[in-house]
Amino acid sequence: MHKHGLVWVVLFSVMALMFLQLPPMAAKQDSVLHTYASLVEVDALARQQYVDTIDDNRLVDGAIRGMMRELDPYSGYLSTKELPSFERRNRGDSYGVGVELGMQSGRIAIIAPVAGGPAERAGILAGDVLLSVDGRDLDGRSVFDVEEMLAGRPGTRVSLRVQHFGGTEPEVISITRGIVSIHTVRGFARHTDGSWDYCVDPSVGVAYVRVSGFHANTLRDFDEALAGIEKDHARSLILDLRFDPGGLMNQAVEMVDRFVSEGLILSTMSGRGAVDEFFATEAATDSALKLVVLVNGSTASAAEIVAGSLQAQHRAVVVGERSFGKGSVQHLIHLVGRKAAVKLTVALYRLPDGRFIHRTEQNARGKSWGIQPDVEVRLGDDETKAIQRSRQAVDNATDLDRSAGSTGINTAFPRTILLDRQLEAAIQVARGTLGPSS
Repeated sequence: MHKHGLVWVVLFSVMALMFLQLPPMAAKQDSVLHTYASLVEVDALARQQYVDTIDDNRLVDGAIRGMMRELDPYSGYLSTKELPSFERRNRGDSYGVGVELGMQSGRIAIIAPVAGGPAERAGILAGDVLLSVDGRDLDGRSVFDVEEMLAGRPGTRVSLRVQHFGGTEPEVISITRGIVSIHTVRGFARHTDGSWDYCVDPSVGVAYVRVSGFHANTLRDFDEALAGIEKDHARSLILDLRFDPGGLMNQAVEMVDRFVSEGLILSTMSGRGAVDEFFATEAATDSALKLVVLVNGSTASAAEIVAGSLQAQHRAVVVGERSFGKGSVQHLIHLVGRKAAVKLTVALYRLPDGRFIHRTEQNARGKSWGIQPDVEVRLGDDETKAIQRSRQAVDNATDLDRSAGSTGINTAFPRTILLDRQLEAAIQVARGTLGPSS
């Protein structure tokens, strides 16, 4: 065929395909217009009849915020003014009040305060319910919205109205924003020089490591603790993830990888199927230590990944109470043509045995969320508060209760954390005197 004739055949074919596509394209456009017709109508009415001058950006920002709020508590919108501050915090600039938030029964709850952070020092406890920030009521607000309300420059103050865990009357607490501790690996006892003792039962070689969050240096510090534990010839390790609100997913995957040599550790699932899969490697695997993992209702996110993955691979016995159920993946997506972005939930974490961690409106009434312990030990509110007070006293090396009788806080050195019923059960499992069927 002549060259020019071939060109005309190609052009005709392309045009034909375009005409064939016109009906569905038109139908799609018509569907979009129908869906957003009310939004456009309200926008026009506001511009025509509202009593005052309208800022165009304010209307658009408000509409986007509303859409994000309807998706889930962890999705949200960042305007041009808000984005730079968020990105600085996302890079790890460690300041603020130091809390991890979650949604419980439609209310904003403190999953856990960051150990040593401003909120913990001010008396905020895991399980507290947040009612207002600087006098602004939180009804109808998402977790993401409240996180932005709590953000601010170091040295500035923020007023929180909270319903304390196990309490009856709300309390107003003023907190000065400041540096948030990034030391997340701790032991059972603390010496006068600040060093940690990881041995909880030397008679049978039971070690104990408490992880309060998953940050950039968590695995480095955990490996140092693990090296000391192995040097002391420990036979069992209790990994305490209670009151651990999570953090970086990659740090959780690497922690699991320390104890398994092969197989799937974790996958992320979108509405279209598997997105990412993370597998164990044989290098630097400790297969000798018997593992016991402690969890409670304030164990969330990355901490749930560790507990759930080790449980699914029968590498650890989980002791305590059901975890929080926060297992979703958020991505920051910049909007085209605007210096703004949305933080959007794009996937859910799935454990090696197929379980999903995340609690949703659909599964909240059942058992198919969070991490269920193999050995369940439920604590009362007073017991849970006593554990938190004891940890604060040991971590901060201050005597919060000098009487020590009601809380079990050891005010001498080495200063030890409270030996509560869940920890006692974990020690029994590590010794081999208590198991899932007991």
